Amino acid sequence: MSLTRRQLLAAAAGAGGAAVAGGVLAQEVWPLLGREDLVPGRTPELALRPQAWTTTPDRLTFAAVGDTGTGGRQAVAVATRMAQGYEQNPYGLITHLGDICYYGRIEDRFEDVFLRPYGPLVEAGVDVELAIGNHDGDVHFSDSRLEEIEIELRLLGTPARYFRSTHGPVDFFYLDSSRPGLFGSTASEQLDWLDDALATSTSQWKVVCLHHPPYSSGRHGSTPGAEDLLVPVLERHAVDLVLAGHDHNYERTIPLDGITYVVSGGGAKLTPVRPTRITAAAASVLQYLHVEVDGDRLTGRCIRPDGRTVDRFTLRAREGR
Repeated sequence: MSLTRRQLLAAAAGAGGAAVAGGVLAQEVWPLLGREDLVPGRTPELALRPQAWTTTPDRLTFAAVGDTGTGGRQAVAVATRMAQGYEQNPYGLITHLGDICYYGRIEDRFEDVFLRPYGPLVEAGVDVELAIGNHDGDVHFSDSRLEEIEIELRLLGTPARYFRSTHGPVDFFYLDSSRPGLFGSTASEQLDWLDDALATSTSQWKVVCLHHPPYSSGRHGSTPGAEDLLVPVLERHAVDLVLAGHDHNYERTIPLDGITYVVSGGGAKLTPVRPTRITAAAASVLQYLHVEVDGDRLTGRCIRPDGRTVDRFTLRAREGR
């Protein structure tokens, strides 16, 4: 019996996985357990006050997190801290940076990877908006992957593969950064949409959310094609902040032509990050990002499951767009 890595992990993560994988499980899956976060976590036992947040034309609080889709102990630890962050400073929006489901189909695993870990936040009425990740569906861009993505968008209430939303003083622009979605043969369609959407934005803040980071010092590194195709559009329209996942770590760049790029992919698993000349802060830690916007000031805090702050930064809104 020979299983692919994806099949092995799906077997280990699913109920009755040992029976499905047989002897192969013991020989090949167990060595993956530590780095893949397959040990089940305990569901957060918190009752949050529903709709406790306040959003106004000049104020917004939101959370950002990526690469959460294990349903394991580490993912639950991050989700629990996010719920505790809501208790302390409520927010009505989670910007999810992709890879919300690993090791199987979203319909089979939705309870494990989303409803169970994020139950307290879901019950409190917090919205989740998704930037599609490379593991959201099949590994390759195919008809079956598109079908999986459509199911995922429906389950989360996300309107499309790429879209714009407005919350208080912030316009969010969500991209499907998979191939060929953003950097392949059909890239021009989405890039033209982004160019027009950014051009017509009148909000004080512009935040772009996608899975694959334009700049990263992590294992995957900067996304090929992003600097040539995507970054010029972002710079032309004076985007303030770009949020991404994909690399399983935290990293914030120095401002690059006025834009700050943040990787927040530590929602369940970890990979190394090695700071480079563009890095302002970096750490291989489980984490999420808690962001407060107040007028022309945006403050972000990278928070570990134990509540410690890894990084804190403040941006001022761009003038003269």
